[in-house]
Amino acid sequence: MGASKPTPCPRAHTLANPMPESRLDIDHWWRHPNLRTLNLLLLIPLLSIFSQGFDGSMMNGLQSVTHWQNYFGTPKGATLGFFNAAYPLGGVAGVFLISPVADGYGRRMGLALGAAFCCIGAALQGGSINIAMFVIARVIIGAGSVIVAGVGAPYITEIAHPAQRSTATALFLTFYSVGSIVAAWCTFGTFRIDGTASWRIPSSLQGFPSVIQLLLVWFVPESPRWLVSKGRSEEALAVLAKYHGEGDENDAVVQFEYAEIQSVLGAEQSFSKLNLFSFFRELATGPGNRKRLFIMVWAAICSQMSGNACVSYYLSPILTSVGLTSDLQQTLINATSQMLSWGSAVYFATLPAKLGRRTLFLSSLCAMWVIFICITAASAMFAQSHANKAAAYTVVVFLYLFSPAYNLGFNGNLGLYIPEILPFHLRTKGLSFFYFVQFCFMILSTFAVPIGLESIQWRFYLVFVVWIIVELIGVYFMFPETKGPTLEDIAYIFDGPNTKYSGELEAGGDEVKVEHIHAELK
Repeated sequence: MGASKPTPCPRAHTLANPMPESRLDIDHWWRHPNLRTLNLLLLIPLLSIFSQGFDGSMMNGLQSVTHWQNYFGTPKGATLGFFNAAYPLGGVAGVFLISPVADGYGRRMGLALGAAFCCIGAALQGGSINIAMFVIARVIIGAGSVIVAGVGAPYITEIAHPAQRSTATALFLTFYSVGSIVAAWCTFGTFRIDGTASWRIPSSLQGFPSVIQLLLVWFVPESPRWLVSKGRSEEALAVLAKYHGEGDENDAVVQFEYAEIQSVLGAEQSFSKLNLFSFFRELATGPGNRKRLFIMVWAAICSQMSGNACVSYYLSPILTSVGLTSDLQQTLINATSQMLSWGSAVYFATLPAKLGRRTLFLSSLCAMWVIFICITAASAMFAQSHANKAAAYTVVVFLYLFSPAYNLGFNGNLGLYIPEILPFHLRTKGLSFFYFVQFCFMILSTFAVPIGLESIQWRFYLVFVVWIIVELIGVYFMFPETKGPTLEDIAYIFDGPNTKYSGELEAGGDEVKVEHIHAELK
């Protein structure tokens, strides 16, 4: 791929027709009963990332709650890092259940399993009587959270109307911010309670969205792609017709989707029994898959090692370092910053379809780099003179701005990009691998950040100032643009015209070359 701009698709796509225009009024989708129902039901898998957002914000808030600090012996440094690292540690274990359940028993069953883990973990967390019980509960929640996240992203991608797929999938990670807001205001509202209820209430509420998922996921339609992969093609066509064609099986979009899914999954049939070893062997085979492998690893690293752990889990010690020490100040800043984060995440979820995925990744990293430079400089000035309130407030302002900068590229955009670069038979296994790498680096960042902040104070931020430049270089040279093509057609961007993952659609035996992907990627 060239350094100056995204490389367009390397070939003229061979299809009977590009995606036809939908006869439905997509701009006013609520006027169509079945499409309206589908989009409302999408809220169930959209809740899948809620628990992860809740966790970081809750732990931020609890560090500002005196009763939590006293109950667990005021954890600092490595001990505090262990508290927070227990969550991604559970996530590392949970990734191994994503593909066997979601591919073997369906997306709904996978979502239900993860939600059940989260419910159990939240109950134990709220009722914890010692450090060990609290940590074990966080391990269980971490396992459940990664399962629902690993299933929820491809689930949305596979059932959303094709005209709304990019926005629907991008909205997925915005619910991270919804969870963060709920947790932040919950800890703000309970920190005044004189007793352990000040931390037990938010700890228990972490399981509330999982209860909703566990009860309502059975009303969400199963993935048509999963149904076809299990030989249940008639059911798949019925789902597509009901929700994408308002009951009309002959709808042009429905027929296009159905034919393309049949063609692609038929070509992928020989890969459907991939085990763990053959999955990694395939990822290492061919330049296209090796590029997918690099992107998944690099995106996972960027999503966890860009300094976001500082804001997500350790806002309290950062605020303390610039003189903001009261429970009220810290919980209020946490709550209001999460609202800004959510607002930006929702708006930015509409941008991948307009501006492109790669553009947002690069813009996000540039913005975070500038913000960390400003935080570092202001923190150094405050360290020289604690009377310098302007420096302290500057740190707070840029802490507020960090989440929107991160959300620009690594919220909805990331949630869309990873599922869509993977062909169907690699999708849940690939996401499992992505979350495995992501949670490994989450363990590293959540454990290392409090130690770094305690040992070298503001100088620790310089690590991120340098490292974000390295991340930016990797994205600039290796991440292709995927804006434009259908979900099945993205394989051509990575594998070229001879991809083994796609079949050819024919009309009357005549193949017609169309340049729509090539043109849209320019």
